[in-house]
Amino acid sequence: MKKTVMSVVLLISTGFPIAYGQSGQIPPVTIKKENRVSIIKVFDKLSKSFKISFFYSSTDFKDIFVDESVINYSSLESSLKYLKKFYPIEYEIKNNTVVLRKNTARLISQAEDFSSIKKDTVSMQEKKIDEIVVIGYGKVKKSDATGSMTTVKIDSENDGSPVSAQDALTGKAAGVNIISPGGAPGAGSTIRIRGGSSLSASNDPLIIIDGIAIDNSSTSGSSNILGMINPNDIETYTILKDASSTAIYGSRASNGVIIITTKKGSKKTRYQYSSNTKVSYNPKMLDVLNADEYRDFMKKTYAGNSAVLNGLGTYNTDWQDEIYRTAVSNEQNFSMTGALSDIPYRLSLGYTNQEGIIRKNAYERMNLSLNLNPSFFNKHLNINLNYKPSIENNDFISNPASSAASFDPTRPVYDNSTPYGLGYFIWTDASGKPITQAGANPLSVLNLRNDESKIFRHIGNIQMDYKIHGFEDLRLNLNTGFDMLKSDGDIFVPDNAPLTWVSIGNDGQGMVGKYVNEKKNLQLDAYANYTKTLSNHKIDVMGGYSWQWFWNSYSNNQTNLTGTKTYQNVINKSEYYLLSFYGRLNYSFKDRYLFTATLRSDGSSKFSKENHWGLFPSAAFAWKINEENFLKDNHFFSDLKLRLSYGKTGQQDIGGDYEWMQTYTFSQPNAMYQFGDRYYSTIRPNGYDPNLKWETTSTYNVGLDFGILKNRISGSVEVYKRTTDDLLNKISVAAGSNLTNMIYTNIGSMENKGLELTLNTIPVKSGNWQWNVDVNLTFSKSKITQLTLVDSPNYGVNIGNVSGSTAGTIQIHSVGYSPYTFYLYQQEYDENGKPIEGKYKDGGLVKGKNPMPKGYLGLSSKVSYKNWYLGFNSHANFGNYVYNNVKSKDYKSKTLPTNGTYTNILSYTANEGFENLQLYSDFFLENASFFRMDNITLGHNFKNISDKFDLGVNLSVQNAFVITKYSGLDPEVYLGIDNNIYSRPRSILFGLNVNFK
Repeated sequence: MKKTVMSVVLLISTGFPIAYGQSGQIPPVTIKKENRVSIIKVFDKLSKSFKISFFYSSTDFKDIFVDESVINYSSLESSLKYLKKFYPIEYEIKNNTVVLRKNTARLISQAEDFSSIKKDTVSMQEKKIDEIVVIGYGKVKKSDATGSMTTVKIDSENDGSPVSAQDALTGKAAGVNIISPGGAPGAGSTIRIRGGSSLSASNDPLIIIDGIAIDNSSTSGSSNILGMINPNDIETYTILKDASSTAIYGSRASNGVIIITTKKGSKKTRYQYSSNTKVSYNPKMLDVLNADEYRDFMKKTYAGNSAVLNGLGTYNTDWQDEIYRTAVSNEQNFSMTGALSDIPYRLSLGYTNQEGIIRKNAYERMNLSLNLNPSFFNKHLNINLNYKPSIENNDFISNPASSAASFDPTRPVYDNSTPYGLGYFIWTDASGKPITQAGANPLSVLNLRNDESKIFRHIGNIQMDYKIHGFEDLRLNLNTGFDMLKSDGDIFVPDNAPLTWVSIGNDGQGMVGKYVNEKKNLQLDAYANYTKTLSNHKIDVMGGYSWQWFWNSYSNNQTNLTGTKTYQNVINKSEYYLLSFYGRLNYSFKDRYLFTATLRSDGSSKFSKENHWGLFPSAAFAWKINEENFLKDNHFFSDLKLRLSYGKTGQQDIGGDYEWMQTYTFSQPNAMYQFGDRYYSTIRPNGYDPNLKWETTSTYNVGLDFGILKNRISGSVEVYKRTTDDLLNKISVAAGSNLTNMIYTNIGSMENKGLELTLNTIPVKSGNWQWNVDVNLTFSKSKITQLTLVDSPNYGVNIGNVSGSTAGTIQIHSVGYSPYTFYLYQQEYDENGKPIEGKYKDGGLVKGKNPMPKGYLGLSSKVSYKNWYLGFNSHANFGNYVYNNVKSKDYKSKTLPTNGTYTNILSYTANEGFENLQLYSDFFLENASFFRMDNITLGHNFKNISDKFDLGVNLSVQNAFVITKYSGLDPEVYLGIDNNIYSRPRSILFGLNVNFK
């Protein structure tokens, strides 16, 4: 990979704050009248002194008075520790906010003998501080949330050091399924929240990074839409799942919302450095015949056929061993926080260099993250500025793993006896000419085809929140931002490379290609928020406006090296707009009964003028049962809340921006029309449906949040039902009825329902020991309920292309079944349980199993003892089926040489496989349930080894093991057709962390 040299010059102005200890402070046994003040006044003074927000309920603290003479206003930390020690408060500092909560322990009498206080009265309180969570256009106390949401915090000691932002979520939240595409470096994972709600439209969740809703569409030259985000910069993920929490985002929230909040600045000067070095290898290769086994098989199978046997080679080549390697990767991160001219900041730099386990495949990322969050006018105006530029470099490969498994092992890697192939072995006929219908030498494809891309991406926003002077209950918020990228890619194949004889032009001419993808995403949000508390009543009203513009430009030009022959020439540009008006009302009574209602009206340019707008309402209710008098004094439940919600969300994210209007496409160079001695491009009309409109999803949700034994055990139970109507579906149309045979239109409906369980426990917390176990379990089921205007039980949409056939599909969308249901013949077996080739049960193709798991599990654990820790993260799928296309496309008779070429097969095929191709047999459909240990980490923190820094080291194993009965390389296959054999690597990782004091 071409390395990018980036020089960063930083001018750092640092101060050395003096921390005044309070070791001399004494318990407030008596308070002089002149020193007696409300604790709320102390909070206010500390807030002004350190320009940091305090979040608390004034009702909780209005009757608490303190001795102000012993408060040291020059040190925030020591003042808070003092207040916590002698008064009933708990506190937590996050995102430049001090979150305070009244301790449920009895208020200690100021004349009381402190030596008589029980140990767990104050200092050993287990009750958690009320967490602040990010929601759509605002924040809320977790205890006041009425919708279904999950907050995932990054534990740097037990996160497995993920390279991509998606991987950090694997197994962490109920209802969220993360599916990795394989082992390619830098590749992004597929995210599904509650299974998705569409057939042909996008099932990706809306992802919001620091207030910017990003474009989910793929980018040429990039394999991950979140590749620019360094997981080391992420503070939290907030996952919104039900309609009550997502409807405020209306237009793009049908598949859930993921809000990514990055780390913010603080006034405390701090430097942090981390380094990871990783060694990765292929844990499992396909079991194919080696050269000697292949020769023995051919001699046995084609005995007496001298033409076949005489053509066997004499070499012993392990093609899989030739393409795989032991990969070494590294990651470096540096961050600093502090204040410049009283403005808190955080600046971080990251560098990632990841090698793939297939030779030449590599990924490189350089990123910077800058956050400024100043406050003005006595905290009335708060500004949050984020800027995240990044550079990503990719060395892509045309994955040779499949061809390496099937290429003749009796042939050499290199061959200089022929003028063709640039020194690599190439199949030639009797006359010595290249065979154009042969497969290319796998190593030559790796080494002689270059595909490099560079992506420049910038994401930034500025958010201003103004609390009106003299009317502080009203806030005005303005957020404006951008997400821009440019991807440049270059492809080069030299003349006479083996690949040029079997593909491209089949004539030995090389190829030079250039592709460019530019995207622009501009966003503006403005809203007003009014809050008021009147006795037992609290209202929170918000209303706003949103505007977003998406622009996309793509070009791809491929020619021979002299430019005289054009293989491809594509130029596309498109744009679309989203406009929205939205509002939300939160009302609580006695901080016990909570109501939320939202309404959003969305307009999309992807639909005609008559269908621009969609209306998406929601309503929710929550009841804090543990606040009722009959439970208030109980010591078993520390939290118990019932939630009910209903709402609607919309979907408009389909393949093109202009599917509702008539458009035209210019012909490719190989489809030009000759007129005389010149060739002209033709223009063909595209199909369209002028009546396209919003796809709508309705969701019912019932949830119960609980905390037991001072939250040593906490969690939630969720039950939901989701119905999608007016599905944006790509269907076949009758010949002559449109300008194409496939169009997007609104037809059909689908139902999705499920159960989600979350359990967070602290089984052990004693002395120097602590053990945390977190588990989540999800059961879900999807069913298509309508596909046509008139009920037609036999109608189905065939999908799921398989390798081994030019037009074969093995899946179907059909009413009464899950999406992507397998559609295969039922295999007949003999008395020994062996499949009978070509014999199937009566009834033809049968609908049955599907690739969607019936349930999936996430399990994490961490044990800490003093400065040691041991943790793991894992996940599992149950009841998912995978069609083993690697095995199904393999058969004995494919070894019969055609056109002078030879093909290898799996050891299984040689011993037990079918004689001929049997693609449509359910024999190859396997239960692929699995349990995967994602990572295991052992670490130690060396505290106070120096007055300058603390040091931490850790050793991790990634993809430690997989338990499954699936016979293929890996059971985790999105949509259930296994024909991609880029193995997930197993990695050993050493990490170093330095925190400078």
